[in-house]
Amino acid sequence: MPRIKAQTALLIFAKAPVPGQVKTRLIPALGATGATEIHNQLLRQTLATARRSSIRSLTLCCALDAKHPALLEYAERFSLRLEDQVDGDLGERMGFALEQTLQDHRQALLIGSDCVELTEFDLDLARCKLAEGCEVVLGPAHDHGYYLIGMTAPRWQLFTGIEWGTDQVLAETRKRITQLDLKSFELPARRDIDRPEDLEWLSRHRARQPLPVTVASSPQAPGRIS
Repeated sequence: MPRIKAQTALLIFAKAPVPGQVKTRLIPALGATGATEIHNQLLRQTLATARRSSIRSLTLCCALDAKHPALLEYAERFSLRLEDQVDGDLGERMGFALEQTLQDHRQALLIGSDCVELTEFDLDLARCKLAEGCEVVLGPAHDHGYYLIGMTAPRWQLFTGIEWGTDQVLAETRKRITQLDLKSFELPARRDIDRPEDLEWLSRHRARQPLPVTVASSPQAPGRIS
């Protein structure tokens, strides 16, 4: 008898908020503590955005330490499953997580925790486009990567042999989508917060649109696709 699959799952990739190991490119500007606090703020906002979407199955895929007190708190607060990321480069970790999720779901979305502009409407639109027949949905980032990828079947070709962290990630992914002749859809371009030059933009963005989540930092966190 064929397995009955659930509709949509959302995977959020993030690191545990360990000072000195998150937002390392921001440490020269903010110090390890300040960079960790920015990481925590962006993660909380991302989780709140995910919970406001129409997607009910949410999993926080954790690097460094899935049992970190802050992550355990977020799992309870936002009704999330916690899972460890596997070993390997970013492509191997994303590909494995999506492949495993698609065994039990008709479609899967994967995001990081760095995109301050991400909205629940982006997530719902991505879900709808996959349901309407798109095979891949991509959310391009202004830094030439992407903040979201979604698919209806495992596509390892989109995750192998790519130089992650370079300005070629988005172009190479688009090229492979075309080569595979996949029906695709792109969401609006959004901005990730990764580099010191992003901080001034973030300050202006928050002045226009304050963070919707205002919870205190966890006791262990003094005060991305990680």
